[in-house]
Amino acid sequence: MKNTFVLLILLTVNNWVIAQNIPLPLQWKSMPGDNPAYKMSSYNDQNWANAPSSFVQLSQTVPEKTYSWYRLHFSLPNNLLQKDVVLLLGKIDDADETYLNGKLIGKSGSFPPEDATAWDLDRKYTVRKQLIQKHNVLAIKVYNGAGVGGISPENMHIIALENYKKRLQHQLNNNHSYHQLTTSNGLIAAVYNAKTYTIEHIYPHIFALYDSGKQVLPFASTVKLQTKDKPIETKYLYNTHVIQVRYNKWIVHYFAPFTTQEKIMYAVIQGTSAKVKNVHFSIQKTTQQLIVDSVIQTEKNLTTKYYLFSFNDSLENNTKSLQLAHKRLETKPSSLLALEVKWMQDVFKSCTIPKGLDINQKNAIEQSIAVLKMSQVGDSDIFPLSHGQILASLRPGVWAISWVRDACFTIEAMSKIGMFKEARKGLEFMLRASPTNQYKHYIHQDGKDYGVGKDYRISVTRYFGNGREESDFENTIGPNIELDGFGLFLIAVDYYTQCSGDSSFFLQWNNILSKEVADVIMYNIDSTNIIRAESGPWEHHLPGRHYAFTSGVCAEGLKRFALLQKKYNIHTDYYFNAYKSLYKGIIHHFVINNKFLKGNAEEKKYSMHYYYDAATVELVANGLMSKTSFILSHINTYNKILRAKGQGLYKGYMRFNSANNYENQEWPFATMRVAVALCKAGKKSIAKKLVQRITHLANLNFNLIPEMYTIEESKYSGSIPMVGYGAGAYILAMLDCYQLK
Repeated sequence: MKNTFVLLILLTVNNWVIAQNIPLPLQWKSMPGDNPAYKMSSYNDQNWANAPSSFVQLSQTVPEKTYSWYRLHFSLPNNLLQKDVVLLLGKIDDADETYLNGKLIGKSGSFPPEDATAWDLDRKYTVRKQLIQKHNVLAIKVYNGAGVGGISPENMHIIALENYKKRLQHQLNNNHSYHQLTTSNGLIAAVYNAKTYTIEHIYPHIFALYDSGKQVLPFASTVKLQTKDKPIETKYLYNTHVIQVRYNKWIVHYFAPFTTQEKIMYAVIQGTSAKVKNVHFSIQKTTQQLIVDSVIQTEKNLTTKYYLFSFNDSLENNTKSLQLAHKRLETKPSSLLALEVKWMQDVFKSCTIPKGLDINQKNAIEQSIAVLKMSQVGDSDIFPLSHGQILASLRPGVWAISWVRDACFTIEAMSKIGMFKEARKGLEFMLRASPTNQYKHYIHQDGKDYGVGKDYRISVTRYFGNGREESDFENTIGPNIELDGFGLFLIAVDYYTQCSGDSSFFLQWNNILSKEVADVIMYNIDSTNIIRAESGPWEHHLPGRHYAFTSGVCAEGLKRFALLQKKYNIHTDYYFNAYKSLYKGIIHHFVINNKFLKGNAEEKKYSMHYYYDAATVELVANGLMSKTSFILSHINTYNKILRAKGQGLYKGYMRFNSANNYENQEWPFATMRVAVALCKAGKKSIAKKLVQRITHLANLNFNLIPEMYTIEESKYSGSIPMVGYGAGAYILAMLDCYQLK
């Protein structure tokens, strides 16, 4: 989100308790507009209005593309006057400049004309003791670019720098920063919060959007076990989709069942005490019709109480399913919980997991397999065209949407580890999804046609839950029209066909793959012998650039498709010659001094924002640029620019070196693709150390993998848990590091 407004807070703080971690009060003043004088401590702000006391109220009053200032007057206790301190301001939406006593102490995001949001970044600004006074004025200028925006004062603190470093070191040693576990059976999904001991939401589908006008809303929220006892442990049971919450007196398991393929979320309470019979849940109902049932089973000293949560809405009626489930539990007392665990463990057994892994690696790779299973829409969903769809993230991650790019990495992982049925379904979803060709032509605001130009089969960006194409359209800057998905899809087809030996799939779809995937790539190679300007791998919208990533994956896709056709005695020269032409264009436009690849053809200077792009690693990871010396030279160059700095061995890679918080965090996906490239260059020992960092952090966070780590603390950030860019990429890296030759 991007928001434009500027704020100055005026808070009076008297006689603070002497402490090393001092909270700032919630009384503040604000003024719209942008006057540089507002930063000065001598400025008279007595006539400023009192700011609202909550972020929500403030957001409702802040217009888009405007500035505001906040001012805060505060006094410090004597024990902090001779110390460097850290000012903790929480999140500010979108960009800020923060001043103390008239001096700039930090800024996040950027202001127009090239504004960039840092809405999800916790502000932490270090203040040297020379700037600190007994009585101080804090001034914050905030810009709100789009949507709601503002500043939330609830998390504002001042802490001595020495104490902050101790706290940071504790965080680095612990790194348990994520608390939400998801269960899904491909039909419904629920999110359990291990900090609040609450099921946050239960959703009637695993995807986030039905179509452009309707989100998938939960049918139940804030589902909480009514007990004063607190859990002593929360985890995924044996790395499956089953969430186990252990109390002193009983154990609760939450899961959506794969074995029965019902749209029912189960909560199973087990204990030796008769008190289990009296345990119940409080539920905050939503707009849809929640239906709940319960069944009690008793066997010797073990009492098991099943709670069943389902829904009826305008599309589905699950009352009969709930009744059948109730009857089954009463008449067949075999444990559904045990069946679910065995079902997922059988999936693990069917996979080619490398031998010799330690327990931490085994846990992380099994949990990643479970995430892949949970991310794919099941065949019983009410929308036929959704079947096989693979999400980019599970809930609560915001990318619970089917991206072509993410799905292709997931399909590659499925194919390599032996999940052939799932991989084929993922491919066939995209081949059978509604081929509207709505972006065959698209006239942008500059008057140019940025459409695909031909009938095409794969979405230009992603899919709605109902299987229709979506372009991530924004009214002010238009759609994403991304062409890398066509190349990535052909690569995924090759991995599936080669790993599974399923020649029937390739022969069945070859004609469509030729005309509506490979030919699309051919059509979009422009006079420079690279893929024309388009939105690129990071959703930069139109008019876009000539991206190395797009040309690279399309070239590799054409090469692999040509070789597949040759294997099955189909003509090959047409696509292989196009690959060779595209490869020459890549060498000419993107390879610098025969040492590394730059991110796009437009930017000529090292200092430009997108010149160094972590996405270029894919060209050395997927085999397109296969010369060992070039792989190592490229990675060594990027080590100097995009390798994350700070504490912790073998830190990974940022997306770009920029002021944008979303871009300059540490991206596990980029790190894992670097590891794959290092393996191809014979540097497995270094690759393993990079992947081991991912494993270590995953072990501390339910073996899930996030979109990002924060640079300083290595905290989980962004959308969590990621699928193709998380679990899938982890499986691929582990297979290259520990199994594949």
